[in-house]
Amino acid sequence: MINNEAKILVVDDEEVIRYSLQKKLSRLGYKVISMEKAEDVLYLLKNGEKVDLVITDIKLRKMDGIELLRRIHGLDDPIPVLIITGHGNVEDAIRALRYGASDFIRKPFDINDVASSVRVILNRKHEKKIAERFARFVVYEKGCYRIPVDESIINAISYNLTKNLVPTGLCNNTTAENISLALQEAISNAMFHGCLEISSSIREELGIKGYNDEIEKRKVDEKYANRRVTITYELNNDYVEYTIEDEGAGFDYNSLPDPRDPENFFRNSGRGLLIIRIHLDEVIWNEKGNALRLRKYRVDRNGAH
Repeated sequence: MINNEAKILVVDDEEVIRYSLQKKLSRLGYKVISMEKAEDVLYLLKNGEKVDLVITDIKLRKMDGIELLRRIHGLDDPIPVLIITGHGNVEDAIRALRYGASDFIRKPFDINDVASSVRVILNRKHEKKIAERFARFVVYEKGCYRIPVDESIINAISYNLTKNLVPTGLCNNTTAENISLALQEAISNAMFHGCLEISSSIREELGIKGYNDEIEKRKVDEKYANRRVTITYELNNDYVEYTIEDEGAGFDYNSLPDPRDPENFFRNSGRGLLIIRIHLDEVIWNEKGNALRLRKYRVDRNGAH
C-alpha cells in the first residue's frame, strides 16, 4: 500500500500523545485524523468516513479503547485497530487481542516501533484483499513452503496460509486475522531466533535498531545465510494445522518466561508466544525446540468447537 493512500485515525485523551503520533505518521506520508473521544470516532465512522487504521489508547475518559475496538469490529466493514496500553495492563492487552486487535504497543513507546507496526498492519490489510479473491472455491488443501530469512515475505506467507479459513467456514474473519497474526509471530521467531539464533535479550539491551543491525549481520554470515524455515499446513473440514520448523540449533522451550506474568508480559521474549497461545487451540514444540505445531479447530456459529 502506498503511504499517502492510507488514512489513520489516532485516539488518545492525552494531547502530547496525539501530537507525537500525528507528527511522526504525517512525516511518513500518512493522512492522520486526531481525536480524544471514542464516541466521536464511532460517529465519524458511522457517517461514512473511510479509515484504513485506528490507533487507540485503552484508557479513555468515557468509552474505553476495548469497547471502541469491539464496536469497530461490529461494523459492516471492520477496520484494523492498533491498541496502546500502559505498562502492567496485562488483562486489558489480552482482552484486546481476543477482540481482534491487530497489535498492541506499550506506553511509553518508541515512535519507531509504532511506525513499524503501522506499516505491517496496513500491508497485511492490502494483501488480504488480493488473497481473498479466489478463496471461496477451496474445499481442502495441503502444502509446504521452504522460505529464506526475509522479513518482507512474512505478511504474504501468513495471509496465504489463512486466506481460505473464512470461505471454507472454519472460522470468522476476526479469528482468521488472529491466526494470521499468530503465524507472523511464529515465522518471525523461526527466522530470527531460530535460523539466525538471535537472542531476545539483544533487543532488550540494544533496542530495535541494535536488534535489526544484528539481523543484517547474520544474514550474510556463512554460518546462518543458507538456513531456511519450512512451513507445512493442512486445511480440512475439522481444523487447520501448521508446522513451522527452522534449521537452527533449537532451544529449551521450557525455559521461556511465562508471558502471562505481569513482569514478563511486555518483554519481547514473551510477546510472540503469548499471541500464539491466545489464538491457537494447540501449541506444541518438538523435542529439539526448532519446530512448532499449531492447530485451530472449526468454530461453529455459537463459538464452540
